[in-house]
Amino acid sequence: MSLINEFETSGNWLFKYRSYLPIIIFPLLFYSLITPLSSSTINILLIIGLSISYIGESIRIYTIAFVSSGTSGRNTNEQIASSLNKKGIYSIVRHPLYLGNFFIFLGPFIYTGNIFSITIFILMFCIYYERIMFAEEAFLYKKFGSEFIEWSSKTPPFIPNITLYSGNKSNYKIKKIILQEYPGICGIIAIFTTIIALRNYYYKLNPILSDYWQILFLINVIIFISIRTFKKIN
Repeated sequence: MSLINEFETSGNWLFKYRSYLPIIIFPLLFYSLITPLSSSTINILLIIGLSISYIGESIRIYTIAFVSSGTSGRNTNEQIASSLNKKGIYSIVRHPLYLGNFFIFLGPFIYTGNIFSITIFILMFCIYYERIMFAEEAFLYKKFGSEFIEWSSKTPPFIPNITLYSGNKSNYKIKKIILQEYPGICGIIAIFTTIIALRNYYYKLNPILSDYWQILFLINVIIFISIRTFKKIN
């Protein structure tokens, strides 16, 4: 099998299971929590980490808010593209959803304060998503041909070039955002709550979760269950 075919085949496999395979980074994340840091440093890193994660989620929200139906979804069975997205955020970067994912996952690693783990995560992310992006672009090239070549030749794959921005023509889809992105929005609070509790438990700190985080986590669970229930019955 040629490298091109191998990259495309492995990329399609990773694409199919992309919602589950990132779990492999969690052991590294949890291990990094034992890094000894002062309480003030931990609080600063928490703010920075949460901010970075929600920057990533904001990128995903902005992307999904304006794209055409049948594109940029959470589909896992196969590549889908009813049209080629070239406007809005897709005019400055070819893979904005994966850029958003990068920042979402980077946030918790920033919180650990472990430079080694942050570096390993970045390398793992690059290797993991490079194959997926390759497979997606192979699919788009086969489907859209010269249109894809023209767009991809001037639009960077991962690091945005804001000077290329071209405005959206579609309307903002708030319902689509809520129904499609609630797992990510709620998931950020869930993972930060988990790693805060694990770090405090490891260092035998009390309380394991402050009253604020307990309330925030409870609200987060209620929101998640409510939206998921609404989505199931509609």
